[in-house]
Amino acid sequence: MEVLGDLIMRPRPAWLVGCVLAQTLLLTSCTSDDNPASEPTASPTSTRRSTDAETEKKLTKEVQSALDDVTDQGSSMVESGVERVSEGVHTQPDLVEGATYKVSVVCAGKGDAEIVFTPTAAASKKPVVCDGTLVFQRFIAKDSLQIDVKGKSGATGMIAWRINEV
Repeated sequence: MEVLGDLIMRPRPAWLVGCVLAQTLLLTSCTSDDNPASEPTASPTSTRRSTDAETEKKLTKEVQSALDDVTDQGSSMVESGVERVSEGVHTQPDLVEGATYKVSVVCAGKGDAEIVFTPTAAASKKPVVCDGTLVFQRFIAKDSLQIDVKGKSGATGMIAWRINEV
């Protein structure tokens, strides 16, 4: 024990103490942050994304509720979904050729969209205003039928859609 006590209590050269103090000061200054200007703030991009997500959530609830209020959700439902207006709806439902169906669409947001059938002989195009109003179109199933709901230029928001057998 005597030897350890001598090592600890032995005087150190001044340059060694200075080096240890300098390193301690450098480490402390690099890890401490007393500058309030460097506190993290939300960037406009992250704020916009969270606002966009909240808006999408709100509009999704609106369009789903509007669609549920006026359409039959019984056994006649074939397909349904919710999409962004900017992405549109694109489906090739598995339908019985020659049978009559109804596609119901609600769009909430800004701008306009339209329901488009391919082949066009199944039904004509139908305009959809993105104001939360339900629009529906009856059609007769054709072979390889595709239904699209396309947002027009500048349209934003959410689209809820459902296909029912009539």
